[in-house]
Amino acid sequence: MISKVGFERIALLRSDILKMARYIQNICNKSSVAMLERNEHQARDVLYSDSVIDHYQIELQKTIISLTGILTPTGKDLRFLTMTMSIVNTLERIGDKFVSICELAMVLIKKPPIGYYEKLRTMFDGVSLMLKGSIDNLVDPSLLEAERLCRNDSNIDSLLEGVRSDLLSNMEQSPSITSRAVDLLRVFCYLEEIADLCTELMEAAVYIDIGKHYRCINDIFQPVDFKAY
Repeated sequence: MISKVGFERIALLRSDILKMARYIQNICNKSSVAMLERNEHQARDVLYSDSVIDHYQIELQKTIISLTGILTPTGKDLRFLTMTMSIVNTLERIGDKFVSICELAMVLIKKPPIGYYEKLRTMFDGVSLMLKGSIDNLVDPSLLEAERLCRNDSNIDSLLEGVRSDLLSNMEQSPSITSRAVDLLRVFCYLEEIADLCTELMEAAVYIDIGKHYRCINDIFQPVDFKAY
């Protein structure tokens, strides 16, 4: 049985995780501006944010470990407490991907552009929507919303494959753009990886809410049949 103080501490943990998540959203917006507008100031802001993300992760991990040691939650509260470490680590990994994108932005800004900015904008917009949706789903879990966001992941995958094929073809025809093309392709790949990490947040949120394991597999959000493994 959890005391009133225990419930208050769990509520505070929820609030602190949401603060970290919204901070990551802000970093997503800055990363988009850094790449699409070739804005070095925004890129540097994201690079400086790396230590803030790490601080969030460490402090939240300490809180989770402390609460796990002193509380005896049940039901949804137990699922929340056991899944929060995974959620925090996933958010940190998303933040790291944006930092890596802005490291590449700092390199690309200093060189003539080679295009692909409309496709990059589309990719950023899609990832931003997935990130917002997955964070909103942590606050107000919805299986239907998770299913919708999982389907959107296919658009991100398709865009990456199209860009990859196009860039490789252009590198063969114009070897002088190879280094820029490789860096730009890495940006697209990081964005696709962020979209995949967003599905992990949705999976965690749904498990906390209904107590069943779901996975976004082949862009279908489906329950896991552990007997099949």
